[in-house]
Order: sequence, then structure tokens, then C-alpha cells
Amino acid sequence: MNDNACTIILNLINMAVRMMPIFVCLEPKHRNRENIAAVSAYLWVIMVSMQSLFHIRPQVFFVFQGVFSCLFFLVLLIFFQGGLLEKAFLYISAWLFAVLSTSLNEFAAWLLLNRVSLTYGQISVVVSLISAAGFCLFVRYFLKDTVQRLFAQLSKRSCSLLLTYPSVSLLVLFIGTNTIFSPRSLAIRGIEDILFFLALCAMILVLYVMILGNTLGIICRRKTEEELQFARQLIGKQREHYNQTLDYIEQVRIIKHDFRHHIHALQNMGKEEQERYLKNLKEELDRAADMVFCQNQAVNGLLQEYAARARQGRIDFEARMDLSAHVPVDDLTLCIVIGNLLENAFEACRRLETERFVRIQARWMEDHLMMMVENSYDGQIKQSGGRILSSKKDGGLGILSIRRILNHPGDEFDMDYDGATFTAMVKIMDRMIR
Repeated sequence: MNDNACTIILNLINMAVRMMPIFVCLEPKHRNRENIAAVSAYLWVIMVSMQSLFHIRPQVFFVFQGVFSCLFFLVLLIFFQGGLLEKAFLYISAWLFAVLSTSLNEFAAWLLLNRVSLTYGQISVVVSLISAAGFCLFVRYFLKDTVQRLFAQLSKRSCSLLLTYPSVSLLVLFIGTNTIFSPRSLAIRGIEDILFFLALCAMILVLYVMILGNTLGIICRRKTEEELQFARQLIGKQREHYNQTLDYIEQVRIIKHDFRHHIHALQNMGKEEQERYLKNLKEELDRAADMVFCQNQAVNGLLQEYAARARQGRIDFEARMDLSAHVPVDDLTLCIVIGNLLENAFEACRRLETERFVRIQARWMEDHLMMMVENSYDGQIKQSGGRILSSKKDGGLGILSIRRILNHPGDEFDMDYDGATFTAMVKIMDRMIR
């Protein structure tokens, strides 16, 4: 294999290294990978053909390489999915590893040239194949998953900062490769300079892996802390709902238990005393009216609590709940969803002075529960990225809680609004289906 063939193979390997992160980590938009690889190969053939036909000097050919790199990145930008920053990071990382491979080729050729029966080009081809195989394994088993998780969770500013390291490292290595590891410099430099540059290359590679790994670890820890904080807030909120329901049920039980005492007391009173006593008893019963909204005891107790709140807050409350005592959805799910929906509805009504109402409806339909909560509101809606945001201080913990618990296949949660009425719609699938 002569030097010209070695040069062609080296260029092919270099192109494969530059293509590898994009092809492995990202999915094509419309066309398959084979067509995109063919377009990239055509660009490479044009570049190499121009050098061979017109005998372009290395300094001028460097400009053609830059143009080719821009065209190649444009192809990847058009035909592959993913954000601009993610593609730029993968492409610059590929360049970084390509330059590292070039440095390794130069050092291996300098070290082995007079010790083995191989030419400079043949040694470079062997070393490039080995480094490309190692890079393929690195991209496949580390870079793909890490980059996807990082760019899915980091902000654009953080992604831009993450892109800075491979860009600066590429610049440092590119300058070093064209100075320390150029054929002219290798002939006059000592082994100390060469080993220092190799150590710098190894340090850059190690830091690259550490930065990605540690950044991902920080994100995972932060996400875990947010999950724990959310769980604590959710438990506290549900404990509050549960205690309120228990208190209300206890009040109703006491009233029922004491009813016979009221009868005995009335029998021994005069007419005026009876009227006064009955008036006081009616007021007490109105504060804790035993209204039956549905046959499910947990949900009924929760609705009784909110009905009492509605009377105190002068909110028109209406509940139409077609729920049996044995609806195939656990009480915890029902209470979390209903409690948070009503809590948000009452919160919106409190901002109004007049025309305050909350209506809740629910019906079991074959294998799922359909629920709808309507309430009046002030007409102001906060949105971000097409999603409705809460105006509460906790950032909308109730909405987040509902989305978290509706995690079964088929569960749905949607919100709609007009100028006067806000509507939340929930679909809960049968939890007992196997």
C-alpha cells in the first residue's frame, strides 16, 4: 500500500470519525442514514479530487477543508433531528477526537518509523483504525446517552457553556498539532516537549469525560432533591386534606350521636325555648350538613369539606358525582386529583368579588372515570411553552401533583378556558385491569 492509498484511507477514517457522533447519537429527520452518508461521501470525494487534480498546496487545501467542514455540518444540521447546540457539541467533539487521533498518528510514526518495516503512511493508517474503533465504542456506550440526557435537561445557557470546553480544547490541540507534532518540529524537538503535549492531550480527554459525567451527576442529584422536596410537599398537602376530612366526619358523627339527646331536651322545654333551641341546632347543622354527594366514603367526605368551605366563602358549589362505593380507582388517587382540582378552583374564585362558582362532575364509563371541574376566574392565564402555569406561590404544586399521579396508560389531564370559565378535565383509567 503506497503513500497515496494511505492518504485516501486516512481521509476516509477522518471523515468517519467526524460523522460518527452525529450518526450514532441523533436520528435522521426524513431520510435514512445511508443517503446522508452518501451525500457526505460525495462532499469528501469533491474535496479530495480537487486536491489531486489541481495539486493544491497544503496551505490552500486547508481552506478547502474548512469549507468542506462547514458544508458537512450544514448537511448534518438539515437532515438530523436535535437542537443546534447539541449538533454543534457533537460535531466539535468529533473534530476534537479527530485532532487527537492525528496527534497520536504523528507520535506513533515518529516513534516507530525506524523500528518497524512500515512506512509513515502505513503506521498512521493502523493507528487511526485502532483509535477510530476506540472512539466508536466511546460514542456508543458513553457519549450517546450522556449527551441526550444533558441537552434534554440543561438550559440553553448551560448548553452553551458546555460547548465552550470542546471548542477551546480543539483550538489548543489544533495549534499544538501544527507546531509540536508537525514533521518539521518533530525533527528538532526533544522527547520532553513531545511527552508534555501527549500528557496535555490525555488531560484534555480525561477532563472531557469528567465534565460530562460530573455535570450529569449534578443534574441527577438535583432532580432527586426536587423529587424529594415535591414528595414532602405532596405528603403535607394530602395530610392536610386527610385531617380536614377526618375532622368533618367526626363532627357529623358527634351530631348524629347527640341527636337523641336533642330530642329529650326538646320534650322538656317550653315553646319559646324549643324555637330558640331549634334555631341554634339548625345553624349548627348548616355548618356541618351531612350532604351525600356519592357512595364513595372518602370522596364524599372530601366533597363535604369543600362544600362547607364554599358556604363560608360564599361560593356557589355544585357536585354531580356518579361514583359507587367500589369504583376501581384507589381512594388515594381520587382524593389527590379531586382535592387538588378543587383547591385550584377555590383559589381562583377567591380572587373574584362576585359570580364565584365551582362545579364538579364525575361519571364512571366502562373502563375509565371521566371528571370535569369548572370554576369562575379573573380571566388572567399565565403560560410558558404552551403550558398553563399556576399563579400560586408554590408554583402550581397541585397541577404537578395531578400530572405525576396520572401516570397510567390512558390517563389524561387537560385544561381549557374562556373569558369567564376555567375547565379542568381528567380521565382516570381502571386501576384494577390486569
